[in-house]
Amino acid sequence: MLSRYKKFGSFVFLILLILTGCSDHKTDSDASDKKSSSQDNDFQKFKTEDGEIEINIFNKGSFSEATLKQIKEETLSFYTALKKENVSLSSPSKIYLHLYDEKKVSYASDNTIHLYWVKEGNYPLIHELTHVILGYTEGHVTQEGLAIFMQDSYSDRGAFPNFHEDVHGIMKYLMTRGISIPLETLLREEKIFTHSNLNKDSYSLRWLGYIESASFSDFLINQYGMEKFVKIYDRPNLTDEIHAVYGKKLEHLEMEWKEFLQRKSIPNEETIRSYEPQIQEIINHLVANKEQLLKTS
Repeated sequence: MLSRYKKFGSFVFLILLILTGCSDHKTDSDASDKKSSSQDNDFQKFKTEDGEIEINIFNKGSFSEATLKQIKEETLSFYTALKKENVSLSSPSKIYLHLYDEKKVSYASDNTIHLYWVKEGNYPLIHELTHVILGYTEGHVTQEGLAIFMQDSYSDRGAFPNFHEDVHGIMKYLMTRGISIPLETLLREEKIFTHSNLNKDSYSLRWLGYIESASFSDFLINQYGMEKFVKIYDRPNLTDEIHAVYGKKLEHLEMEWKEFLQRKSIPNEETIRSYEPQIQEIINHLVANKEQLLKTS
């Protein structure tokens, strides 16, 4: 009998040992999972250095930790740079950033950014952050113009519409081909800037509107300073606002801008061929269809 009890006791001890081992293994796994989850959260939920804004990233493209880290660093670096500028921020307390592994048009809506072209690396993060952090309600010319200016100034990534090419050079080339939209029309026709239901014509016209806005805004910022420009940024009735802030009518500033462009050298055909293929395709489409497209703009 005693022998049977000893055997039974040894069996129970062995079972307990196995169970304890499994339990310990599960605990290690949970700790590892929590550590990994914590690391992910560091890159997917974080705050600006001053604690004013919480950024939440939704990784809808299964991007790597390195990509998430890069986007976090770019976001924080840009916000810090903006704080040093003489720019009044109207930042929300939270920003939601959705990342996609698709080639679509990136856009911002309220405090939410939908960012595409992430895998390719030419995503317009700084562009869209400008909209959200500085406000985005009125006047597409100043909104898009400043967003492109900021993308070129604070990011090494070439993104739509100019992919880091000189907007003035592109605009000068277009004007020599008879391709431009009067600024008064650009200020009035908000539909030019729409990002929904785009076809080849509307996409090309939208691109032209972005390039013009970028060139004109860059001219105003460098000629008259950022302090004046932010006074017309995201404001309704821009024609009147421009006159009030700059003491000059829109037509007069448009003439100054075009005279500035005339002093720029025209990009040669070799330079044009070195542009992002998307730019070349749009330019070719605009040249071939300018009468039809510009008549409706």
